[in-house]
Amino acid sequence: MAARMKQARRVAKLGVSDFETGAATEQLQNEMLRRLERVLFDAGRLAGLESCNQGYCGRKKCAEVCQFGTRRRRLKEIPAALHLLRKSAGPLYEVRIGRGGWAQPAGKLNRVSVAAAKKLNRWALDQLYIPDLIAVGTFKVSVAPKHEGSGWKCEIHQIISGAKKKDLEKVFSSSRHASGNFLKVKEVTNLGQTISDVLKRNVQGWQHLYQTEITPDRPKKDHRAEYYAWLLGLNADERMVRYGCDGYFNKLCQRRRDHASARRRENTSMIVAKRPPNWGAFRKASGFGGVIRGRV
Repeated sequence: MAARMKQARRVAKLGVSDFETGAATEQLQNEMLRRLERVLFDAGRLAGLESCNQGYCGRKKCAEVCQFGTRRRRLKEIPAALHLLRKSAGPLYEVRIGRGGWAQPAGKLNRVSVAAAKKLNRWALDQLYIPDLIAVGTFKVSVAPKHEGSGWKCEIHQIISGAKKKDLEKVFSSSRHASGNFLKVKEVTNLGQTISDVLKRNVQGWQHLYQTEITPDRPKKDHRAEYYAWLLGLNADERMVRYGCDGYFNKLCQRRRDHASARRRENTSMIVAKRPPNWGAFRKASGFGGVIRGRV
């Protein structure tokens, strides 16, 4: 317990003014258990969670839905991410990116694909071709405003170091202006507080990108129950976004990053190679032995 209090004081010294207290976390844990007990058909899925507290985990493997576990992870993540980003070359930008295709109506949150969103984010960062690029963030879901149906808006909220603002806006801007797409790139001024904000996992109403004076709608009981049920199916840290660093926020050397990129390209090539050829939309290019797109 003393170690946890020491970590909390350390986080406060890093410029984080609103880190969750142990008492507030206990209230969230009790609310989570109460909501899930009412909606789950199999109460056994909650086994061990009622025994969790600030210094003890009631499960062999921590669950993403556990509020105590989330707080313990944040106590470690915030100082580690701060150390990593302070040593980076910069500049530092806070980025919020969302796609209309990620949004889901109320009652359908289980359709959200965290992996697909993280894959798109990594692909965009790969397009920058910056060896020292670093990104740390979280995949988040928020309750949409009433005029949008009070469903779920999904986004990746992250801090990116090493790229220019105009380049970030270019790679993250969708070529298709679909309804619900949004993007904001903002320079970081208070790194400690921004890291805490980026790594928050609690359910909230969606905050408008620019009209910050608008108070977000508070999640209703049904929203909270659905949100907790969704978390129950996720692995701990499944929503975490890391680029250019490992799971402990240690910077990856260029050789390791090149190897990881090569493996991704190899896997993609194998998938493409297994697809049957479709010559209807292609014709052979004269003189170069390749193919170019053409009409037939």
